[in-house]
Amino acid sequence: QAPGLGASYRPPRPVGAWCLLAVKFEVMFKKATTVSFKGETRLRGKEAKRLREAVAARLGGEDIASALLPSKADVVLRKVGGGSSAQFVFVESECVLVQPDSRADVMEAELIPTLQSLWRVGTASAMLPVVLIQRPVAKFVFRGADVMAPGVHSVLPARGAERPPAVGALVAVVAVGNPSACAVG
Repeated sequence: QAPGLGASYRPPRPVGAWCLLAVKFEVMFKKATTVSFKGETRLRGKEAKRLREAVAARLGGEDIASALLPSKADVVLRKVGGGSSAQFVFVESECVLVQPDSRADVMEAELIPTLQSLWRVGTASAMLPVVLIQRPVAKFVFRGADVMAPGVHSVLPARGAERPPAVGALVAVVAVGNPSACAVG
């Protein structure tokens, strides 16, 4: 429980299309599923281990990788139809990573964590640099608005980093006073 918040505190439930990286599932979001997958590949032990190593190298270490991709979990890659080359990594039917370029090798490709993976880890700063937005701005971001400079409270580096993120770097957006991420981008 976050300090200063009552016992009835719940992390925000994002709605709408503001987070392009989270697959919209009927269980989690108000709108129906809008992503159609054209192919599915189950990863075997060796392939899952390579993916786990890539996650550990890029997103915060071995503890993050084991939280997102447990050793005995069912890992499935699903490619998106409609001319896109993106693929989604599902662990036990939950989308945890997005690979924008599915043609690249896992060790070289960009891996983007979804909101579910940030929530699974607990703190967004464990994986990504964090952009803190002001509380009044959060309701507009939840409705689909872009994050703009006047609404930014501060920028925090990722855990273990000394400097803030570079321009164009992948960040997690978190509202002041709420430890859960509300967007990735």
